[in-house]
Amino acid sequence: MKKNVFLSFMAATALFAVSCDKNSDPAPLPEEEEKGSYIIAASSDEAAYLLQHDRLDGGELTIVNSGIETESGTAWIFMPDNQYLYRLVYNQGNAGTGSSYMLDEEGLLKERGVKFEITNRFTTYGPYGKYIVTAAAGATAMTDAAGNIQQGVTFTILDTEAQTLSTKTVSTENYLGTGEYVTFSGIVDVNGKVYTGVCPIGVSAYGVAQGVADATRTTTDYVDSVWVAIYSNTQFENPKILRDDRLSYASSRYRSQFYSNIVADDRDNIYVFSSSYDSRTTKKSGVLRIKAGTEEFDRDYYFDIQTAAGGIHLFKVWHITGDYFLLQTYNTETINMNETQRLAVINVASKTLAWVTGLPAIENIGSFGSTPCADGGKFYIPVVATDGDQPAVYAIDPATAVATKGTVVTCTSIGAVGKLIALQ
Repeated sequence: MKKNVFLSFMAATALFAVSCDKNSDPAPLPEEEEKGSYIIAASSDEAAYLLQHDRLDGGELTIVNSGIETESGTAWIFMPDNQYLYRLVYNQGNAGTGSSYMLDEEGLLKERGVKFEITNRFTTYGPYGKYIVTAAAGATAMTDAAGNIQQGVTFTILDTEAQTLSTKTVSTENYLGTGEYVTFSGIVDVNGKVYTGVCPIGVSAYGVAQGVADATRTTTDYVDSVWVAIYSNTQFENPKILRDDRLSYASSRYRSQFYSNIVADDRDNIYVFSSSYDSRTTKKSGVLRIKAGTEEFDRDYYFDIQTAAGGIHLFKVWHITGDYFLLQTYNTETINMNETQRLAVINVASKTLAWVTGLPAIENIGSFGSTPCADGGKFYIPVVATDGDQPAVYAIDPATAVATKGTVVTCTSIGAVGKLIALQ
Protein backbone atom coordinates (compact mmCIF):
# COMPACT_ATOMS: atom_id res chain seq x y z
CA MET A 1 0.00 0.00 0.00
CA LYS A 2 2.80 2.43 0.90
CA LYS A 3 4.45 1.82 -2.46
CA ASN A 4 1.22 2.63 -4.31
CA VAL A 5 0.75 5.84 -2.34
CA PHE A 6 4.33 6.91 -3.16
CA LEU A 7 3.90 6.19 -6.85
CA SER A 8 0.60 8.08 -6.89
CA PHE A 9 2.33 11.04 -5.25
CA MET A 10 5.13 11.02 -7.86
CA ALA A 11 2.60 10.79 -10.68
CA ALA A 12 0.61 13.67 -9.23
CA THR A 13 3.80 15.76 -8.95
CA ALA A 14 4.66 15.10 -12.59
CA LEU A 15 1.17 16.09 -13.72
CA PHE A 16 1.35 19.24 -11.65
CA ALA A 17 4.66 20.23 -13.25
CA VAL A 18 3.34 19.65 -16.76
CA SER A 19 0.10 21.52 -16.08
CA CYS A 20 2.00 24.51 -14.67
CA ASP A 21 3.97 24.71 -17.89
CA LYS A 22 0.71 24.71 -19.81
CA ASN A 23 -1.06 27.12 -17.44
CA SER A 24 -3.95 24.72 -16.88
CA ASP A 25 -5.44 22.78 -13.94
CA PRO A 26 -4.09 19.27 -13.35
CA ALA A 27 -6.24 16.36 -14.52
CA PRO A 28 -7.59 14.26 -11.64
CA LEU A 29 -5.94 10.90 -11.13
CA PRO A 30 -8.20 7.88 -11.63
CA GLU A 31 -9.20 6.22 -8.37
CA GLU A 32 -8.26 2.60 -7.81
CA GLU A 33 -11.31 0.37 -7.72
CA GLU A 34 -11.48 -1.55 -4.46
CA LYS A 35 -12.21 -5.23 -4.96
CA GLY A 36 -14.40 -6.63 -2.24
CA SER A 37 -17.09 -9.19 -1.58
CA TYR A 38 -19.56 -10.16 1.06
CA ILE A 39 -18.81 -13.56 2.54
CA ILE A 40 -21.51 -15.90 3.81
CA ALA A 41 -20.66 -18.92 5.94
CA ALA A 42 -23.35 -21.51 5.24
CA SER A 43 -23.63 -25.20 5.96
CA SER A 44 -25.58 -28.39 5.40
CA ASP A 45 -25.74 -31.44 7.62
CA GLU A 46 -22.65 -32.81 5.85
CA ALA A 47 -20.33 -29.86 5.23
CA ALA A 48 -19.70 -26.13 5.59
CA TYR A 49 -19.04 -23.61 2.81
CA LEU A 50 -17.93 -20.03 2.32
CA LEU A 51 -19.82 -18.21 -0.44
CA GLN A 52 -19.05 -14.90 -2.15
CA HIS A 53 -21.79 -12.47 -3.10
CA ASP A 54 -21.95 -8.86 -4.24
CA ARG A 55 -24.74 -7.95 -1.85
CA LEU A 56 -26.56 -9.02 1.29
CA ASP A 57 -29.90 -7.37 0.62
CA GLY A 58 -31.01 -9.62 -2.23
CA GLY A 59 -30.34 -12.50 -4.60
CA GLU A 60 -30.30 -16.25 -4.15
CA LEU A 61 -27.32 -18.52 -3.52
CA THR A 62 -26.79 -22.23 -2.99
CA ILE A 63 -24.05 -24.28 -1.38
CA VAL A 64 -24.43 -26.92 -4.12
CA ASN A 65 -21.26 -26.87 -6.24
CA SER A 66 -20.50 -23.38 -4.96
CA GLY A 67 -17.96 -21.58 -2.81
CA ILE A 68 -15.11 -23.04 -0.79
CA GLU A 69 -15.74 -26.10 1.32
CA THR A 70 -14.46 -25.67 4.85
CA GLU A 71 -15.03 -27.04 8.33
CA SER A 72 -17.64 -25.79 10.75
CA GLY A 73 -16.75 -22.86 12.99
CA THR A 74 -17.71 -21.99 16.53
CA ALA A 75 -16.69 -18.39 15.89
CA TRP A 76 -16.15 -16.42 12.68
CA ILE A 77 -14.10 -13.26 13.06
CA PHE A 78 -13.86 -10.64 10.30
CA MET A 79 -10.87 -8.48 11.12
CA PRO A 80 -11.65 -4.74 11.43
CA ASP A 81 -9.62 -3.87 8.31
CA ASN A 82 -11.66 -6.45 6.33
CA GLN A 83 -8.52 -8.22 5.11
CA TYR A 84 -8.94 -11.57 6.84
CA LEU A 85 -11.69 -13.89 7.99
CA TYR A 86 -10.84 -16.32 10.77
CA ARG A 87 -12.61 -19.53 11.71
CA LEU A 88 -12.24 -20.70 15.30
CA VAL A 89 -13.50 -24.00 16.69
CA TYR A 90 -14.29 -24.68 20.32
CA ASN A 91 -13.73 -28.34 21.15
CA GLN A 92 -14.72 -28.21 24.83
CA GLY A 93 -11.70 -29.50 26.79
CA ASN A 94 -9.71 -30.31 23.65
CA ALA A 95 -7.63 -28.07 21.43
CA GLY A 96 -9.52 -25.75 19.11
CA THR A 97 -8.46 -25.77 15.47
CA GLY A 98 -8.88 -23.00 12.94
CA SER A 99 -8.07 -21.51 9.56
CA SER A 100 -8.20 -18.14 7.83
CA TYR A 101 -9.33 -16.73 4.49
CA MET A 102 -8.71 -13.72 2.30
CA LEU A 103 -9.43 -12.31 -1.14
CA ASP A 104 -6.57 -12.49 -3.63
CA GLU A 105 -5.59 -9.67 -5.97
CA GLU A 106 -8.35 -10.74 -8.35
CA GLY A 107 -10.93 -10.54 -5.60
CA LEU A 108 -11.40 -14.30 -5.31
CA LEU A 109 -11.78 -15.99 -1.95
CA LYS A 110 -9.01 -18.37 -0.94
CA GLU A 111 -7.81 -20.15 2.16
CA ARG A 112 -4.51 -18.98 3.59
CA GLY A 113 -1.75 -21.55 3.87
CA VAL A 114 -1.37 -21.88 7.64
CA LYS A 115 -3.80 -23.76 9.84
CA PHE A 116 -3.49 -23.34 13.59
CA GLU A 117 -4.47 -25.02 16.83
CA ILE A 118 -5.47 -23.28 20.03
CA THR A 119 -4.24 -25.77 22.62
CA ASN A 120 -6.08 -23.93 25.38
CA ARG A 121 -9.84 -23.87 25.11
CA PHE A 122 -11.47 -20.46 24.81
CA THR A 123 -14.57 -19.01 26.38
CA THR A 124 -14.34 -15.50 24.94
CA TYR A 125 -12.52 -13.85 22.04
CA GLY A 126 -12.12 -10.79 19.86
CA PRO A 127 -9.80 -8.84 17.55
CA TYR A 128 -7.13 -6.51 18.98
CA GLY A 129 -5.12 -4.61 16.38
CA LYS A 130 -3.54 -7.19 14.09
CA TYR A 131 -4.20 -9.91 16.67
CA ILE A 132 -7.06 -12.20 17.55
CA VAL A 133 -7.12 -12.85 21.29
CA THR A 134 -8.92 -15.71 22.99
CA ALA A 135 -9.18 -16.26 26.71
CA ALA A 136 -10.29 -18.95 29.15
CA ALA A 137 -10.12 -19.40 32.91
CA GLY A 138 -8.66 -22.47 34.55
CA ALA A 139 -5.97 -23.92 36.77
CA THR A 140 -2.45 -22.60 36.27
CA ALA A 141 1.02 -23.96 37.06
CA MET A 142 1.30 -21.50 39.95
CA THR A 143 0.88 -22.86 43.49
CA ASP A 144 1.42 -21.84 47.08
CA ALA A 145 3.74 -23.56 49.55
CA ALA A 146 1.10 -26.16 50.37
CA GLY A 147 0.59 -27.01 46.72
CA ASN A 148 -2.79 -25.28 46.30
CA ILE A 149 -3.23 -24.40 42.63
CA GLN A 150 -3.86 -20.81 41.61
CA GLN A 151 -6.65 -20.10 39.17
CA GLY A 152 -5.95 -17.81 36.23
CA VAL A 153 -6.77 -16.87 32.68
CA THR A 154 -4.76 -17.99 29.66
CA PHE A 155 -4.74 -15.63 26.68
CA THR A 156 -3.90 -17.03 23.26
CA ILE A 157 -2.63 -14.32 20.93
CA LEU A 158 -2.87 -15.03 17.22
CA ASP A 159 -0.81 -12.73 14.99
CA THR A 160 -2.90 -12.55 11.80
CA GLU A 161 -0.05 -11.19 9.70
CA ALA A 162 2.75 -13.55 10.77
CA GLN A 163 0.21 -16.36 11.36
CA THR A 164 1.88 -17.31 14.64
CA LEU A 165 0.53 -18.11 18.11
CA SER A 166 1.71 -17.19 21.58
CA THR A 167 0.16 -17.51 25.03
CA LYS A 168 0.14 -15.52 28.24
CA THR A 169 -1.23 -16.82 31.54
CA VAL A 170 -2.09 -14.45 34.37
CA SER A 171 -3.20 -15.29 37.88
CA THR A 172 -6.65 -13.94 38.68
CA GLU A 173 -6.76 -14.87 42.37
CA ASN A 174 -8.07 -11.93 44.41
CA TYR A 175 -8.18 -9.99 41.13
CA LEU A 176 -10.81 -7.55 42.39
CA GLY A 177 -9.60 -7.42 45.98
CA THR A 178 -12.53 -9.55 47.12
CA GLY A 179 -10.66 -12.82 47.57
CA GLU A 180 -12.38 -14.35 44.54
CA TYR A 181 -10.85 -15.34 41.24
CA VAL A 182 -12.38 -14.22 37.91
CA THR A 183 -12.74 -14.85 34.22
CA PHE A 184 -13.10 -12.35 31.38
CA SER A 185 -15.91 -11.62 28.94
CA GLY A 186 -15.12 -9.95 25.62
CA ILE A 187 -12.01 -8.61 23.91
CA VAL A 188 -12.77 -5.08 22.69
CA ASP A 189 -10.13 -2.89 21.02
CA VAL A 190 -10.55 0.86 21.48
CA ASN A 191 -7.63 3.15 20.62
CA GLY A 192 -5.04 0.42 21.10
CA LYS A 193 -6.33 -0.76 24.48
CA VAL A 194 -8.22 -3.92 25.39
CA TYR A 195 -11.47 -3.54 27.32
CA THR A 196 -12.89 -6.69 28.87
CA GLY A 197 -15.69 -7.46 31.29
CA VAL A 198 -14.53 -9.01 34.57
CA CYS A 199 -16.74 -11.83 35.87
CA PRO A 200 -16.09 -12.99 39.44
CA ILE A 201 -16.41 -16.76 39.83
CA GLY A 202 -15.86 -17.74 43.46
CA VAL A 203 -13.15 -18.89 45.86
CA SER A 204 -10.54 -21.55 45.18
CA ALA A 205 -8.54 -23.69 47.61
CA TYR A 206 -5.67 -21.30 47.01
CA GLY A 207 -7.89 -18.36 48.00
CA VAL A 208 -8.98 -20.12 51.17
CA ALA A 209 -5.35 -20.85 52.01
CA GLN A 210 -4.56 -17.15 51.56
CA GLY A 211 -7.03 -16.21 54.27
CA VAL A 212 -10.42 -15.86 52.56
CA ALA A 213 -12.94 -16.68 55.28
CA ASP A 214 -15.06 -18.95 53.15
CA ALA A 215 -15.29 -22.54 52.03
CA THR A 216 -14.26 -23.32 48.47
CA ARG A 217 -17.15 -22.32 46.19
CA THR A 218 -17.74 -21.83 42.49
CA THR A 219 -20.25 -18.97 42.63
CA THR A 220 -19.58 -15.33 43.40
CA ASP A 221 -20.90 -13.28 46.28
CA TYR A 222 -20.63 -10.12 44.16
CA VAL A 223 -23.55 -10.16 41.73
CA ASP A 224 -24.54 -6.50 42.12
CA SER A 225 -21.46 -4.80 40.67
CA VAL A 226 -19.94 -4.44 37.21
CA TRP A 227 -16.21 -4.39 36.54
CA VAL A 228 -14.22 -3.54 33.39
CA ALA A 229 -10.48 -4.19 33.05
CA ILE A 230 -8.36 -2.12 30.67
CA TYR A 231 -5.08 -3.52 29.31
CA SER A 232 -2.53 -1.57 27.25
CA ASN A 233 -0.87 -4.42 25.34
CA THR A 234 -0.74 -8.17 24.78
CA GLN A 235 1.38 -8.72 27.88
CA PHE A 236 -1.86 -8.35 29.89
CA GLU A 237 -0.12 -6.78 32.85
CA ASN A 238 -1.08 -3.95 35.23
CA PRO A 239 -4.74 -3.57 34.31
CA LYS A 240 -6.78 -0.53 35.22
CA ILE A 241 -10.01 -1.78 36.80
CA LEU A 242 -13.27 0.17 36.78
CA ARG A 243 -16.20 -0.63 39.07
CA ASP A 244 -19.80 0.55 39.22
CA ASP A 245 -22.70 -0.61 41.36
CA ARG A 246 -25.53 0.27 38.96
CA LEU A 247 -25.25 -2.97 36.94
CA SER A 248 -24.40 -6.61 37.41
CA TYR A 249 -21.31 -7.94 35.64
CA ALA A 250 -20.81 -7.15 31.96
CA SER A 251 -21.45 -10.46 30.30
CA SER A 252 -23.97 -12.78 28.78
CA ARG A 253 -23.47 -16.49 29.05
CA TYR A 254 -24.46 -19.72 27.35
CA ARG A 255 -22.90 -22.80 28.94
CA SER A 256 -19.13 -22.23 28.98
CA GLN A 257 -19.17 -19.30 26.56
CA PHE A 258 -19.03 -15.73 27.91
CA TYR A 259 -20.39 -13.30 25.31
CA SER A 260 -19.08 -9.76 25.26
CA ASN A 261 -21.43 -7.11 26.61
CA ILE A 262 -18.94 -4.31 25.92
CA VAL A 263 -19.43 -2.48 22.61
CA ALA A 264 -17.83 0.66 21.20
CA ASP A 265 -19.67 3.04 18.89
CA ASP A 266 -18.09 4.75 15.86
CA ARG A 267 -17.00 7.72 18.00
CA ASP A 268 -15.06 5.57 20.52
CA ASN A 269 -17.66 5.86 23.26
CA ILE A 270 -17.76 2.54 25.08
CA TYR A 271 -21.09 1.12 26.20
CA VAL A 272 -21.04 -1.48 28.95
CA PHE A 273 -24.15 -3.68 28.94
CA SER A 274 -25.28 -6.30 31.41
CA SER A 275 -27.75 -9.08 30.72
CA SER A 276 -28.17 -9.59 34.50
CA TYR A 277 -28.45 -13.31 33.84
CA ASP A 278 -27.51 -14.24 37.42
CA SER A 279 -30.86 -14.80 39.16
CA ARG A 280 -29.45 -13.48 42.44
CA THR A 281 -28.74 -9.96 41.24
CA THR A 282 -30.99 -7.03 42.17
CA LYS A 283 -29.76 -4.99 39.20
CA LYS A 284 -31.75 -4.52 36.00
CA SER A 285 -30.45 -5.47 32.57
CA GLY A 286 -29.10 -2.16 31.30
CA VAL A 287 -26.16 -0.15 29.99
CA LEU A 288 -23.57 2.33 31.27
CA ARG A 289 -21.15 4.49 29.27
CA ILE A 290 -17.45 5.24 29.26
CA LYS A 291 -17.08 8.47 27.28
CA ALA A 292 -14.51 8.63 24.49
CA GLY A 293 -11.13 9.76 25.80
CA THR A 294 -11.90 8.79 29.40
CA GLU A 295 -11.27 5.70 31.49
CA GLU A 296 -14.11 5.92 33.97
CA PHE A 297 -17.83 5.28 34.05
CA ASP A 298 -19.97 8.27 33.17
CA ARG A 299 -21.88 8.95 36.39
CA ASP A 300 -24.56 10.83 34.44
CA TYR A 301 -25.44 7.98 32.10
CA TYR A 302 -27.59 4.92 32.78
CA PHE A 303 -30.25 3.27 30.59
CA ASP A 304 -32.60 0.75 32.19
CA ILE A 305 -33.13 -1.53 29.18
CA GLN A 306 -35.07 -4.15 31.08
CA THR A 307 -37.84 -1.72 32.00
CA ALA A 308 -37.95 -0.31 28.46
CA ALA A 309 -38.31 -3.91 27.17
CA GLY A 310 -41.23 -4.68 29.46
CA GLY A 311 -39.20 -6.77 31.88
CA ILE A 312 -37.19 -8.71 29.29
CA HIS A 313 -33.40 -9.10 29.64
CA LEU A 314 -30.94 -8.58 26.81
CA PHE A 315 -28.81 -11.51 25.64
CA LYS A 316 -26.38 -10.17 23.01
CA VAL A 317 -25.64 -6.72 21.63
CA TRP A 318 -24.03 -5.22 18.49
CA HIS A 319 -23.42 -1.67 17.31
CA ILE A 320 -25.22 -0.65 14.12
CA THR A 321 -24.35 3.01 13.48
CA GLY A 322 -24.34 6.26 15.42
CA ASP A 323 -26.44 5.88 18.57
CA TYR A 324 -28.18 2.71 17.38
CA PHE A 325 -27.49 -0.77 18.77
CA LEU A 326 -29.16 -4.10 18.07
CA LEU A 327 -30.15 -6.35 20.94
CA GLN A 328 -30.91 -10.05 20.87
CA THR A 329 -33.13 -10.67 23.87
CA TYR A 330 -34.91 -13.45 25.68
CA ASN A 331 -38.43 -14.12 24.46
CA THR A 332 -40.06 -13.48 27.82
CA GLU A 333 -39.16 -12.16 31.27
CA THR A 334 -37.92 -15.66 32.10
CA ILE A 335 -34.26 -16.31 31.26
CA ASN A 336 -34.27 -19.44 29.11
CA MET A 337 -31.06 -19.93 27.14
CA ASN A 338 -32.94 -21.71 24.35
CA GLU A 339 -35.49 -18.93 23.88
CA THR A 340 -33.66 -15.87 22.50
CA GLN A 341 -35.54 -15.21 19.25
CA ARG A 342 -36.48 -11.55 19.75
CA LEU A 343 -34.57 -8.55 18.37
CA ALA A 344 -34.81 -4.91 19.40
CA VAL A 345 -33.16 -1.66 18.28
CA ILE A 346 -32.18 0.78 21.00
CA ASN A 347 -31.05 4.38 20.72
CA VAL A 348 -28.59 5.05 23.54
CA ALA A 349 -28.96 8.84 23.22
CA SER A 350 -32.75 9.02 23.45
CA LYS A 351 -32.89 5.88 25.64
CA THR A 352 -35.62 4.33 23.55
CA LEU A 353 -36.30 0.75 22.46
CA ALA A 354 -38.23 -0.57 19.44
CA TRP A 355 -38.94 -4.22 18.74
CA VAL A 356 -37.83 -5.34 15.27
CA THR A 357 -40.68 -6.17 12.87
CA GLY A 358 -40.57 -7.92 9.50
CA LEU A 359 -38.89 -11.10 10.77
CA PRO A 360 -40.55 -14.53 10.75
CA ALA A 361 -42.82 -15.15 13.72
CA ILE A 362 -40.87 -15.93 16.91
CA GLU A 363 -42.13 -19.51 16.93
CA ASN A 364 -40.75 -19.94 13.39
CA ILE A 365 -37.24 -18.67 14.14
CA GLY A 366 -34.81 -21.49 14.85
CA SER A 367 -31.72 -19.35 15.38
CA PHE A 368 -29.81 -16.24 14.39
CA GLY A 369 -26.34 -16.38 12.88
CA SER A 370 -23.60 -15.98 15.48
CA THR A 371 -21.76 -13.40 13.36
CA PRO A 372 -23.96 -10.68 11.83
CA CYS A 373 -22.54 -7.40 10.50
CA ALA A 374 -23.23 -3.69 10.22
CA ASP A 375 -22.73 -2.13 6.79
CA GLY A 376 -23.86 1.08 5.15
CA GLY A 377 -26.03 2.15 8.07
CA LYS A 378 -27.98 -1.11 8.21
CA PHE A 379 -27.55 -4.33 10.13
CA TYR A 380 -27.48 -7.73 8.43
CA ILE A 381 -28.30 -10.83 10.43
CA PRO A 382 -28.79 -14.44 9.27
CA VAL A 383 -32.07 -16.07 10.23
CA VAL A 384 -32.75 -19.81 10.18
CA ALA A 385 -36.48 -20.53 9.98
CA THR A 386 -38.28 -23.66 11.13
CA ASP A 387 -41.30 -23.38 8.82
CA GLY A 388 -39.61 -24.75 5.71
CA ASP A 389 -38.25 -21.47 4.31
CA GLN A 390 -34.58 -21.43 3.33
CA PRO A 391 -32.17 -19.53 5.64
CA ALA A 392 -31.88 -15.87 4.71
CA VAL A 393 -30.03 -12.69 5.60
CA TYR A 394 -32.30 -9.93 6.88
CA ALA A 395 -31.45 -6.23 6.63
CA ILE A 396 -32.57 -4.13 9.60
CA ASP A 397 -33.10 -0.37 9.26
CA PRO A 398 -32.27 1.10 12.68
CA ALA A 399 -34.40 4.22 12.20
CA THR A 400 -37.59 2.18 11.69
CA ALA A 401 -36.61 -1.15 13.34
CA VAL A 402 -38.02 -2.87 10.24
CA ALA A 403 -36.30 -6.00 8.88
CA THR A 404 -36.41 -6.88 5.18
CA LYS A 405 -35.51 -10.27 3.76
CA GLY A 406 -32.34 -10.09 1.69
CA THR A 407 -30.07 -12.82 0.32
CA VAL A 408 -31.57 -16.31 0.50
CA VAL A 409 -29.25 -19.34 0.63
CA THR A 410 -30.19 -22.92 -0.13
CA CYS A 411 -28.56 -24.62 2.85
CA THR A 412 -29.32 -25.79 6.37
CA SER A 413 -28.00 -22.77 8.25
CA ILE A 414 -26.07 -19.51 7.91
CA GLY A 415 -23.55 -18.88 10.66
CA ALA A 416 -21.85 -15.64 9.61
CA VAL A 417 -21.90 -12.75 7.17
CA GLY A 418 -19.32 -10.02 6.63
CA LYS A 419 -17.15 -8.20 4.14
CA LEU A 420 -13.64 -8.82 2.84
CA ILE A 421 -11.50 -6.46 0.78
CA ALA A 422 -8.89 -7.77 -1.65
CA LEU A 423 -5.26 -7.21 -0.71
CA GLN A 424 -3.63 -4.61 -2.94
